[in-house]
Amino acid sequence: MLPQKLLPAWATLAVGLNAISTETRVALATEAYPTRPIRMVISNGPGSAGDILGRIAFVRAAESLGQAVVVDNRPGAGGTIGVDIVARAAPDGYTLLATSFATLAVAPHTYKNVPYHPVNDFAPVSLFAITQAGLCVAGSVAAKSARDLIELARARPGKLLMASAGIGSTSHLAGLMFATAANIEVTHVPYKGGGPSAAAIGAGEAHWALGPLSAYLAPWKIGRARCVAVSGEKRSTIFPELPTIAESGVPGFKFLGWNGVLAPKATPRALVGRLNDALVQALKAADVRQLYAAQGEEPAWTTPDDYAKIIREDYERYGKVVKLAGVKAE
Repeated sequence: MLPQKLLPAWATLAVGLNAISTETRVALATEAYPTRPIRMVISNGPGSAGDILGRIAFVRAAESLGQAVVVDNRPGAGGTIGVDIVARAAPDGYTLLATSFATLAVAPHTYKNVPYHPVNDFAPVSLFAITQAGLCVAGSVAAKSARDLIELARARPGKLLMASAGIGSTSHLAGLMFATAANIEVTHVPYKGGGPSAAAIGAGEAHWALGPLSAYLAPWKIGRARCVAVSGEKRSTIFPELPTIAESGVPGFKFLGWNGVLAPKATPRALVGRLNDALVQALKAADVRQLYAAQGEEPAWTTPDDYAKIIREDYERYGKVVKLAGVKAE
């Protein structure tokens, strides 16, 4: 047994050794990371825009990481199921989240008792897409521009059916923002997801929608839908012929969505940096950009800190939009 007078010094040394040991272990783990496949939980369903764009980026990022990225689609409850899985996962870099701003900036305001906090429970890695919304109409609708649609809606108050991916979805909020800004009265028809919503436009069941441009490419290509404007501040480089809504009779209008990758809170910053490097490198690749363009989108990336700022600001911004829209938490 150590003499009593040596105990404080020994305790201090032991704590110091333990701290050094922990730091060393983290450093070694980071240097070797990853040593096994990474699980990427996608909060959207298979075939959704976020799923397709994410898979394109993750396949290339896996090459840089030297390990497979295994996709695990976990849709449901507005995407909150998949997000919660990752919020509760071990912060070791082997369970990540690919999600949209709908689950982080909108869902916490439209669902009761969401079990995660979008700002406090995650370590953001990077965006992988910033998506313009497309103002698209059914092929049977005569409107050839946003102005035409507005005039048609004013001539037939409440008669035009606005499709969305569901109550409180981003396409619901975007559509309401457009209708409010354009001073038109429309009837909202919620569907169970973005795919069914886009299919409804293609089939002529609904008259118009304001959702991810990529969702309407299929019916647009075969003439069953027509996209007449985009929602960003500037025109899409993929479809430069489409004017913005702001230059089509609704000055100042802007609506942008995004998708990104996050890790659980407390994931070592060095691991987050490693993941950010791999994802950004993938998104800059020429073939990835081409594959994104085929989906009508452009890749986008950020630093972890910049992505955290985007989440914070949009969480606050869309909380106000949800309140103004009168959407009740379900």
